[in-house]
Amino acid sequence: MFADREARGEEPEPPPRPTHNINGMTGLIDLPSADMQPDAQLSFTSGYFGGFLRNTLSAQIFPGVEAAFRYSILNDFFGPGETLYDRSFDVKFRFIREGPEWPSVVLGFQDFLGTGIYSGEYFAGTKHFFDGDLAITGGIGWGRFAGTNSVGNPLCFNDNTFCTRAGPADTGGTVNFGDFFSGKDMGFFGGLSWRTPIDGLVLKAEYSDDEYTREGGPAGFEPNIPLNFGAEYRPLENIGVGAYYMYGSEFGVRVTISVNPFEPLLDFDDEPAGRPIQPRPAPDPAVAAPQLGDLRNVMTGSPAMVRYEDSGIESVEVDTGPNGLRWATATLPSAADYVCPDQAAKAIDAEYGLIDAVTFRHADGTPICTVALRQAGQEAVRAEVRKGADYPTDWYDDEAGRQEIVEQLVVALDADQIGLFGIDLKAREVSVYIENQKFRATPRAVGRTARALAAVMPPSVELFEIIPVENSLPVVSVMIKRSSLEDYVGRPDAARSVWLSASVQDAEPRHWRDVGRTMDLFPRPYWSLEPAVRVNYFDPDSPVRADLDGVVSGGIEFLPGLSVNGSVAKRIVGNLDQIELVSDSVLPRVRSDNALYLREGDPGIQRFTGDYLRKLDDDIYGRLSVGLLEGMFGGVSGEVLWQPVEQSWGLGLEMNWVKQRDFNQLFGFRDYDVFTGHASLYWDTGWYGVSTQVDVGRYLAGDWGGTLTVKRRFPNGWELGAFATFTDVPFSEFGEGSFDKGLILTIPLNWTLPFETRSTISTIVRPVTRDGGQRLIVSNRLYPIVQDMGRAELRDGWQGFWK
Repeated sequence: MFADREARGEEPEPPPRPTHNINGMTGLIDLPSADMQPDAQLSFTSGYFGGFLRNTLSAQIFPGVEAAFRYSILNDFFGPGETLYDRSFDVKFRFIREGPEWPSVVLGFQDFLGTGIYSGEYFAGTKHFFDGDLAITGGIGWGRFAGTNSVGNPLCFNDNTFCTRAGPADTGGTVNFGDFFSGKDMGFFGGLSWRTPIDGLVLKAEYSDDEYTREGGPAGFEPNIPLNFGAEYRPLENIGVGAYYMYGSEFGVRVTISVNPFEPLLDFDDEPAGRPIQPRPAPDPAVAAPQLGDLRNVMTGSPAMVRYEDSGIESVEVDTGPNGLRWATATLPSAADYVCPDQAAKAIDAEYGLIDAVTFRHADGTPICTVALRQAGQEAVRAEVRKGADYPTDWYDDEAGRQEIVEQLVVALDADQIGLFGIDLKAREVSVYIENQKFRATPRAVGRTARALAAVMPPSVELFEIIPVENSLPVVSVMIKRSSLEDYVGRPDAARSVWLSASVQDAEPRHWRDVGRTMDLFPRPYWSLEPAVRVNYFDPDSPVRADLDGVVSGGIEFLPGLSVNGSVAKRIVGNLDQIELVSDSVLPRVRSDNALYLREGDPGIQRFTGDYLRKLDDDIYGRLSVGLLEGMFGGVSGEVLWQPVEQSWGLGLEMNWVKQRDFNQLFGFRDYDVFTGHASLYWDTGWYGVSTQVDVGRYLAGDWGGTLTVKRRFPNGWELGAFATFTDVPFSEFGEGSFDKGLILTIPLNWTLPFETRSTISTIVRPVTRDGGQRLIVSNRLYPIVQDMGRAELRDGWQGFWK
């Protein structure tokens, strides 16, 4: 099959995506393999056998790193009717990629962060044969991977610290580094996977060294043989199912649903194309640039018809510009006529090498002609002609005419759901402040704005300054020459060329009364009625509970940045009010009383604040919020952010005084209040879209410490991340989980829809919610407002400028 494709000059089809095991990691049946999923693949797996249900969220967070969070329900684990609800994390690193003669090799850690029920470490290798249809895996392991036919741990012979392996932890949530590769025994495992000729059908067999001793007591599950067999089928690319006969005594099943941020659910864009660029009337070269003479294009590709020695040229001067452009000026003898010797330009190019344009002058100084030899020369000649263009500017003296231009621009931008927040219109340049209400990627909104400006601005307006405004904050200034749009439109490298010719810098703070149109927009009210889903995870009585709420939001922005905002939520249907878990926290119960808020706060005021946001300097932003800041706390919150658009990192400082709200989430308060605040470092690493955030300060329970957040952000708006908080609260006082940690997932709705929208779905998954390390929830923190407006972010998404 591959040979046929190669004979036709086609690329071979990529091999099918590897399958998952019953634990939710890429692997065989109950065992891992050294295979990896495609970069960024995100999967949810539910696997069941022997009375044990394992629900796993796994992600290929980098091409060679796979990680997973697992929530297991182990029935009768401690005895009849006594169920264990276990949370655990896995990670697998590939350090050798498969080659023609060697397998891929991985190092994995199973249940390295959790109670340790399933903890184990392993090395595994996988090699594919027969065009990848047959995969053979072998490995060695410790912990759960050492049991039935194990051998002595070689590390134990030389260091007695490796001979002892601790049992499962009571509270869990910590990494027991001392257990890694420890225990008296080391085991072996292996198996094979065969991709059958039936499309989507895979058969598997494996040898497992896991004795399941912890599950074999009260639960009654005992493996008879260390072998597992199974069949898996993928009816759709994103759905896989499996059925297994395991350990000679149990049947198992698995279902996996998988998506990839790089592959939209609807792989087409139904968004109408932007309006075509309307070029201005071309100026007469003889008037605009008489120093160039007659203009000719003689593109290179064929040899010169005359040799340089025979051309009669007296002298040649070559000027090299800062962008590498080479422009030659050739002087003809006094006896020469005034006819353009365009073929001599090729001779000069051959003699001097890579000449983009040549201007011929007679010995008496008269310009005869200019010949462009390459595309760069054509662009340089056009630019020179435009320099001398004298488009009339008398239109600017007509106030009514200027107003008409502004109204035309408003209509043009409205067609793309872009609001004109403000405008400074001059005879030869224009600055527009825009509110992007539709496009997820800012470069696309900038491109649509540039098209609208080219359509309605008089010909004399050459410089377009486009300033996106978020929450009434002017963030970044993008300056584009109109001539660049006219020159580059339709070219394969149009987006790159416009980017290289554009100027990107911090937008200056403005007194909005000095900007046209802005103050006419205020005061401006807004309101919305939207559904919202609230989810509570890992309640022992019900692992997943949810409410469908109706949320009414609204407010008034009286002046730019000065507003009153509020939202009220009412349960439509759900069971969050049935949570009966009672907090046992020894800390101030700043979050662990969440069940009481859910039960009594229906309907409840989620937010009612007065807010003021302002740009304090070119790269400094400020925020002040007063009122009911979130569902559990109200008070005063202030923030300052320093984030230059040219810089990959920024600094923030936030200070809050808050008081705990009554459980009914109306206007009453409880007795507890606290000063809380953090200093923050934000850094976009530029590596695989990874951004980091470090927050250090005081938390709601009065504890001091820091939070590390790491996210991988994708150009289309997806975010996958994790965070961990460590404070001065001892693990024993924190309670179950030992410290606060969780996963972050953001899905842009335009990834699922055929049209543009800025809306997203976000969730934070915590294994357990306690009171230590809890931060105030603020709806309008500054960094999320500006983080997509940096130079690097605009550059990465600039391909959408022409869409």
